[in-house]
Amino acid sequence: MTPELQLILLAGAVIYLLLIFRLLKIGKLSIKFSLLWLASGAVLVLFAVCPYVVYVLRDILEIQMPSNLVFLLLFCFVLLVLLILSVAVSDYADRLKRLTQENAMLEKRVRELEHRLDGRDC
Repeated sequence: MTPELQLILLAGAVIYLLLIFRLLKIGKLSIKFSLLWLASGAVLVLFAVCPYVVYVLRDILEIQMPSNLVFLLLFCFVLLVLLILSVAVSDYADRLKRLTQENAMLEKRVRELEHRLDGRDC
C-alpha cells in the first residue's frame, strides 16, 4: 500500500470517527448503537495505520486476496448492524403496542367516568 493511499484511508477513518462523535454530541445517535460504529471506526484506523494486519488476517483465514477479506468483514458488519436494528425495531413495536393498549384502556375509563358524571347532573 502506498503512503498516499494509507494517508487517505487514515484521514477518511478519522473523519468517520469525528462524524460519529458529532452525532453523539448532538443526540442524533444513541450510545447503545454508537458502540458498534465506534468499533468499526477503530478497525478502519487500525487497517489504515497497520495494513499488515489485513495480510495477517488474510493468511489466518486462508483467503487469497486482501480485498476479499475486507469485503467479508464488511458483509459481516452489515449483517451485525441489521440484526441489532431488527432487535431494536421489534422492541419499539412491542412498546408501541403496549402503549396503544394502555391508552385505549385509559380512554375507556375516562368515557365511563364522564358518563357517570353526566348521569348525576340530569
